[in-house]
Amino acid sequence: TAVACARGPLIMTRPANVEAGGLDCVSGMLHRLGYIIMDGERSLGFVRAQRDRPGRSPAVLVVNYIPAGTVDNARDTIQVRVARIGEHRDLTPSRDVRSDAERLLHECGAT
Repeated sequence: TAVACARGPLIMTRPANVEAGGLDCVSGMLHRLGYIIMDGERSLGFVRAQRDRPGRSPAVLVVNYIPAGTVDNARDTIQVRVARIGEHRDLTPSRDVRSDAERLLHECGAT
């Protein structure tokens, strides 16, 4: 599932594949995609990662791992906020950044 504003971040959600390793899968996939983890808290299920791209705005993925039973979730869920950071505001994410989020959800999410 994806939700986006005309201009701004995109939020993508998929049930988690618990057998794939949960937050460990997310962290590993971010590294493989070339992102640097800038912030995070395992106990909160939160990771913020950034990938700098020459001549372009930095790509940012913020991932929340939401356990079953919270916020009316019947299953563990991965939520990815996809954005590019501009000088004063979030910019609409580019196709390659959206593709990174889709790949992360494919690898770490349930099919």
